Amino acid sequence: MTSKLIFLLCVLCVSAVQAAPADKPNILHILTDDLGWTALSCYGNTDMATPHLDRLAAEGMRFTNAYADAQCSPTRAAFLSGQYGARTGVFKVLNEKEPSYAPMRSAEANAALGPDVAKLAMTLRQAGYTTGISGKWHIANNFSVAPLQKRSDGKYFDSYGFDFAGTAYGADHNDDKAVTAVTDDIIGFIESNQSKPWFAFVSHFTPHTPLEAPEALIAKHVARGYTRAATNEGKATERPIANYLAMLEHLDNEVGRLLDRLDDLGLAENTVVLFTSDNGGLSRVTSNLPLREGKGAPYEGGIRVPLIVRWPDKVKAGSECEVPVHAVDYYPSFAVLAGAALPADHPLDGENLLPLLTQSGPLQRTTLFWHMPTYTTNFGRTPCAVIREGDWKLIHWFGDYLDTTGFTPDDKPYGKLVVGPRTELYYLRDDLGESNNLAADRPKKTAHLTKSLNAWLKRTGAVLPSPNPDFDEARWWTSVEER
Repeated sequence: MTSKLIFLLCVLCVSAVQAAPADKPNILHILTDDLGWTALSCYGNTDMATPHLDRLAAEGMRFTNAYADAQCSPTRAAFLSGQYGARTGVFKVLNEKEPSYAPMRSAEANAALGPDVAKLAMTLRQAGYTTGISGKWHIANNFSVAPLQKRSDGKYFDSYGFDFAGTAYGADHNDDKAVTAVTDDIIGFIESNQSKPWFAFVSHFTPHTPLEAPEALIAKHVARGYTRAATNEGKATERPIANYLAMLEHLDNEVGRLLDRLDDLGLAENTVVLFTSDNGGLSRVTSNLPLREGKGAPYEGGIRVPLIVRWPDKVKAGSECEVPVHAVDYYPSFAVLAGAALPADHPLDGENLLPLLTQSGPLQRTTLFWHMPTYTTNFGRTPCAVIREGDWKLIHWFGDYLDTTGFTPDDKPYGKLVVGPRTELYYLRDDLGESNNLAADRPKKTAHLTKSLNAWLKRTGAVLPSPNPDFDEARWWTSVEER
């Protein structure tokens, strides 16, 4: 064999190693924090344009009935485990304080989600993927990936199946909520791992408060006539405010930079990009209309989120899907994309979304569920559970609820306490704003959904709230106001 032929064969071998298998697409999951359903211009935002995310929607599929949980930790746990919070026990923001003198004792939540349950990255790693993460974590007692990297002799994220954990930390980047740094981390990870398929989890801190964005962008929106928030917590009498719009623009620009880098590297055609949010928008900084309420609430403004998926030549460009889907669906979907073997001892509550993405068939399930057995009184929520079946949605308040009539999201407490269980029923196709409670008018539908909800709670082993013998209404409101 001549030396020239040997050299040619070596070149071909190297090229074969560097090219990711075409049947295993790269997976880029972009998760934002507190980005509401109507925040993007492709979802109806008329206050500003989000051209890069609009481009993503134009090149992929836009979901109109996509859901998360009402707060960040439960959604992250659902995504990484493929299981509802009723099953994992992560159904509230970790370390969130509860009022001591409420009518109900909240169900006790797990303090963290361990690698024995948060199996997604490990499942993909075992299928041959290189895995990376940067940004917000918050399924353990810390918000950010970066401060956790040194745990377990630097093997903390390795135990969850991540080969790379970025150094971006929100507290170190108060001028832009670390959006640029997180993007830099993931671009570096992608550039270094083109020899085999990869999974990248881009977990942004924005547009969660404090409201931090480049000053030039804030000034731009002030010049357009929008109010600048007096503090970074975002309280203002007008919604939206300039600081919030600046955060959206900066996020959109950085997503655009990441998408452009995929193009430059020739990876876009073999990369599934999924963009979504962990819960609805925070009502004190933005309006979620036409949806009711916002972050923390069981109403649509708290749980319905944008979802865009692009997969060139597989997902029809410019397509839309109105089928209800949930964050628990991403784990089984990614596993199918990767050709991964699912853990036999790990039941999944989600369903593979590829039939919807490829428009090849329907989903098998007919219902979605939420378990919120705790108090988030700043968001007007007391312990409840939710079921959506078709266009029908039922909310059951276990022992009390907050009547927010006449209150604003800036009020603390937010809503008047009403003691006693309550059931609400809405037909979302005709009542997207959940203004017409049909529970009394449709007793058979209410009974059917209540039975289904209770059966699900039992099936998942959900822990429930219980009456509180120490209930003291005056002391409870005092404790709420001090939080």
